[in-house]
Amino acid sequence: MMVLWFVMSEKTEPKFLILGAVSSMLIASVCLRTLTMRGAKTDRTYYLLGVNIFRFIGYFAWLLVQIAKSAIYVARISLFDRSKVDPSIAWFRADYDDPAALSMLANSITLTPGTITIDITDDGIFSVHALTRELREGLLDGSMQAKVAWLYGETIEFTPVDEKEVKPEVQQKRPELVRKRYKVRRKGI
Repeated sequence: MMVLWFVMSEKTEPKFLILGAVSSMLIASVCLRTLTMRGAKTDRTYYLLGVNIFRFIGYFAWLLVQIAKSAIYVARISLFDRSKVDPSIAWFRADYDDPAALSMLANSITLTPGTITIDITDDGIFSVHALTRELREGLLDGSMQAKVAWLYGETIEFTPVDEKEVKPEVQQKRPELVRKRYKVRRKGI
């Protein structure tokens, strides 16, 4: 913050340097509290932007490749072979402690064509909608979950969760559609 202050003001007088240092410390102390989060499983404090930049660049490049491959696959399925479309919901547990890792995984899944993150429970169970059986199996192999764990420097226990093991409150209840018939009243002319 102090370097930014100095570059933008270009003043070297002591009063400007003191004001710059004081305001930089004040802004940093206010912003630091807003950029920290408590762990999902522990009381450890995580910094929101606490990711190794080189790992992030590697993950981002890997994610772009996965998005491109999935986009081509979904386009091919949609245009030429609709018989492979078999929508289903996959459940798995990825117990990250860092809330930013949970968010990164959910957003990465949603960015990948053919999959959408529906929900994440407090105990780390993800429910994800997949367009085809192949996409569902790709989610359950754990490669994306391992990449996000690598990005945040965590070790996780990834396990696919069987539909029977998911608690009833986690499963989305399907709304019952009720057909109502309405009488149309027409005013006489």
